[in-house]
Amino acid sequence: MRPQSVLLCEMPLILMHNELTNLLPIERQRALGREYVIRVLVIAVVFVNLLVLAAAALLLPTYTLLTDSARTKKEHLANIESTFASTNEAVISARLAALSDKVTMLTALAQLPSASGVIRSILEVPRPGIVLSSFSYSPKSDGGIGSVQVSGIAKTRDTLRSYQLALSEASFAQSANLPVSAYAKDSDIGFSISVALAP
Repeated sequence: MRPQSVLLCEMPLILMHNELTNLLPIERQRALGREYVIRVLVIAVVFVNLLVLAAAALLLPTYTLLTDSARTKKEHLANIESTFASTNEAVISARLAALSDKVTMLTALAQLPSASGVIRSILEVPRPGIVLSSFSYSPKSDGGIGSVQVSGIAKTRDTLRSYQLALSEASFAQSANLPVSAYAKDSDIGFSISVALAP
């Protein structure tokens, strides 16, 4: 059995061992705290740098691929532009000029009266004793006037003369000319009246 004094001496050692008392002065404790924070920050910075380097290493192939793709597309575009500039520019200019001429012609045609409208107007003119057989339409040319050749057979000279006058007085006609030789026969007269269309 141990003496009582020995037990009392060991007891403060056990209590001290469990409490972990820091015996350093306050200034040294603060310096150790600062060093600890600095070490943690340095480790964090090193870890972030390692992550950035790893990400850069992983992105390098993608960057190289995109750079090569952009360069290839620029070269292809330059090739296309040079091809169009050298060979097709003259062809495109010629096609544009031809299209411009066609547009001008179509615009002029749009302002002309239609052949069916003119013939319909001629058919509306009263024609007793007249049988019409054919029409020949000539549209208005540059600076000229349009005309229609009306051919047929008239029963008598009077019916032919009446029809010629009716055509010349119609709103769509400027004049209606008939050769004098058409009046040589008395009946069943073949005729061809040239109707000049009003502008």
